[in-house]
Amino acid sequence: MALSKPDQPPLEAEQAGSVHSALSTAGLSVDTDISGSDNDSAIGSTDGYSSTQSVRSSIYDFVEENGRTYHRFREGKYYLPNDEREQDRLDLQHHLFLLTLSGELYAAPIHDIPGGLHNVLDIATGTGIWAIDFANQFPSAQVTGTDLSPVQPAFVPPNCQFEVDDSEDVWNFSQQFDYVHGRALLTCFKSHLPVIKSAFDSLRPGGYLELQDAIFSARCVDDSMKGTDLERWCGLVLKATEALGKNWNRASEYRTYLVETGFEDVVEKKFVWPIGTWARGKRMKMLGLWCREDLLSALEGISLAVLTRGLGMSKEEVEVLLVGVRNDIKSNEIHAYLAIRVVYGRKPMVMTS
Repeated sequence: MALSKPDQPPLEAEQAGSVHSALSTAGLSVDTDISGSDNDSAIGSTDGYSSTQSVRSSIYDFVEENGRTYHRFREGKYYLPNDEREQDRLDLQHHLFLLTLSGELYAAPIHDIPGGLHNVLDIATGTGIWAIDFANQFPSAQVTGTDLSPVQPAFVPPNCQFEVDDSEDVWNFSQQFDYVHGRALLTCFKSHLPVIKSAFDSLRPGGYLELQDAIFSARCVDDSMKGTDLERWCGLVLKATEALGKNWNRASEYRTYLVETGFEDVVEKKFVWPIGTWARGKRMKMLGLWCREDLLSALEGISLAVLTRGLGMSKEEVEVLLVGVRNDIKSNEIHAYLAIRVVYGRKPMVMTS
């Protein structure tokens, strides 16, 4: 299901110096007229925004932990679950990214690729919903999606295929790609730079790499998040992921990574997702509504493995913490948001030594 394109342009500040300058430019401000309810005429009906349903295979062997299932291939490497609840959330998040980009699957000027678009790679494809939508939009392109978990649907377009693979391994594809796409990778890799270098090497000259991601943790336009369970949770998750050897703030460095790797015409677009419907304007309210639902759906999945493995917390301790975090996420009195980055760059037509 594709979203209709919003009337307003996407909230962005290309090559901006800071997220706060992007906020100022975009006019993100608190709506003082809301009463805490989402029954707001500025949002309208959300009945048309339903998660994509797909047939899930039951023949794969997954790992169960704390009532959730996780990938078996490279067991323990990725901390979020792969069960049906998480798959539904990823499909919901797909529509949030579409709304961010005014209904588009991509931001890079891929129509300008010399020779056209023939081979496309989607790394950490998740449910495969992006790859499937892209394959439908570009029927002449062969789209490959890779992931640690084989949870993609069985019925896909004829020009779309999926493989179980680890993008942090050496890439051994038989073909070069015209476009490599990666989205919501902040939780995926120990180090993103080697993955970006692998993408560079696998692109043919003139091809594009595009990364779309959030920066953890939540930020706030004022002091309303101070002392909250949401703030505490963000701090604990960062501490836990650091203990596990990962950094969930890499998206802020994507532009630098692409430049260092040798990409040309690198562009960074900055967006924000309000957490909740506290922000002024129909577009910001809709983004906030979807962001809040995404976070509420992701909260347990993010927290269980990370906090139990990284900080040694018990499942019960995590569940008690999340009660307060959920209340904070639902509160329009806390003016928090997530910073989003969309970064793309082109592999040079002529390589220099």
